[in-house]
Amino acid sequence: MNNKKIKFIATLFLSALAAVVLYIILHETGHTIVVLSAGAKLTEFSILRAHVHYEGGDFTNFSDLWNHANGMFLPFVVCLVYGLLYNRNLKNTFYRLFSAVFSVICFIQTLTWIVIPFFYEPGTDPRGEDVKKFLYNFAQSHSPMLVTAGAAVLFVIGIAVMLRKGDYPQFYGRNQRSEKFLTGIQFPL
Repeated sequence: MNNKKIKFIATLFLSALAAVVLYIILHETGHTIVVLSAGAKLTEFSILRAHVHYEGGDFTNFSDLWNHANGMFLPFVVCLVYGLLYNRNLKNTFYRLFSAVFSVICFIQTLTWIVIPFFYEPGTDPRGEDVKKFLYNFAQSHSPMLVTAGAAVLFVIGIAVMLRKGDYPQFYGRNQRSEKFLTGIQFPL
């Protein structure tokens, strides 16, 4: 493997790592914002374990629902703003790879909010997963398919912003140098 390919793979790895860490920070910050606004005391904010722990707080039904949804919603909004500000004329490989990976992570997350309501059984134990925790309260008075519909709308908006900026078609195939470079990379099985 030549130096350009090694540099590209290293840049891909670093940009993916940076995107994942940023997503985790935004996800947990989304929860933290709601927790603090409900008057709870934040006792732990862990990036490595992707976890926020708190004590107390005066949670209403709405703030409890918002707590579970904001872990997905805050990164999604930040990603939309980032997508609207994206400069496709900037040729920096790290910037382009980071932008692609960060967008994919944020918008793929909405897919869990689209799919899980199809399989949710009202009243089931919601341990450990934001969508199930949200549905545990939401599905008592509303159809889980409303969550699917709302998440689908967000997913379409996110994809439209990504495609509007032109990064993905340009980076994945329309740029002949990138296409030639990427097809020359061989990964061992």
